[in-house]
Amino acid sequence: MKTLVSLLAASLSAALLAACGGLGASTPAAPSSSALVPNPTHHVSSDANLYVANAGNDSVTVYEPSKDSPIRTISQGVNHPSAIIFDRSGNMFVANPDHNNVRMYPSGGKKPLQAIHVASPSALALDASGNLYVGGGRAVEVYAPGATSPLRTISDGIADPVALVFGASGKLYVANYGGNTVTVYAPGSTRLIKTISGTVSTPCALAFDSSGNLYVDNQLDNTIAVFKPGATKPLRVIGDGLDIPRAIAFDSVGNLYAANSENSTVTIYPRGKTSPTGIITDGISAPWALEFDGAGNLYVANDAPGQNVTVYPPGSTSPQRTIQYGVSSPTALAFGP
Repeated sequence: MKTLVSLLAASLSAALLAACGGLGASTPAAPSSSALVPNPTHHVSSDANLYVANAGNDSVTVYEPSKDSPIRTISQGVNHPSAIIFDRSGNMFVANPDHNNVRMYPSGGKKPLQAIHVASPSALALDASGNLYVGGGRAVEVYAPGATSPLRTISDGIADPVALVFGASGKLYVANYGGNTVTVYAPGSTRLIKTISGTVSTPCALAFDSSGNLYVDNQLDNTIAVFKPGATKPLRVIGDGLDIPRAIAFDSVGNLYAANSENSTVTIYPRGKTSPTGIITDGISAPWALEFDGAGNLYVANDAPGQNVTVYPPGSTSPQRTIQYGVSSPTALAFGP
């Protein structure tokens, strides 16, 4: 039985990673992204299970630690899933953009408890009060725990929101793929307080480092723009080694990892640097999502022709194992109960 602490850790780990997902370069999707702390490498409980959202076979497959075959497959109500996230009770939310809904599943369960109807949901987040944020179309809708009608709707500045993340102060950051902006909203409010543009172009993933710097993954621009806290002009722009980057994540020492779907690599950048000091190619095939477990192992979701999840020990560029059974066009990874 997972403890509340382990469930929260798993939820935060999934939340602090943002990726563009698997709906194609022109219409990306984002996995879960909901953090109230700036460090996107929150520790995951060592007994957490791996959840893989599979767009290819309309399922979420669940794997125990160090196991390569799923302990269960969740398919009822799942359709081309673009994002998954867990609340503090271990309930799982799955975004299904093709069916215009978000389904909630009880901890350890296979049947959905309820459906929230939202137009083309592509990004999910949870705030400190357990409110669910759903980004899709021209709005971000906010739902109180257990509700299926929105508490409020954020629309000012929203255009194809594909990634959501919270800053340390509780401000909501939204990556607007269609608007070429990152918009920032006051905590618990619909009020737009800042718009970041200029060096933002087709943003598809967001993350904060341990210093509170914001990283914006500009997918089709092949750059990652870095902003100091509160800034709207970049501190630096990373471009070397990037080729349609769809996901970004940090390891425990602050190295930045970027999943490049076009050239099938994961590039590694030391803190404060713009050129990679490491490149992972072994086992990488059109990577769509990244995640770190509690031991610092890197998980990479690979699309066609790989159709698998490769696992790399800390500091290694060769996979320790490959998870293939049940995996089909994986779009998102998360750890949960």
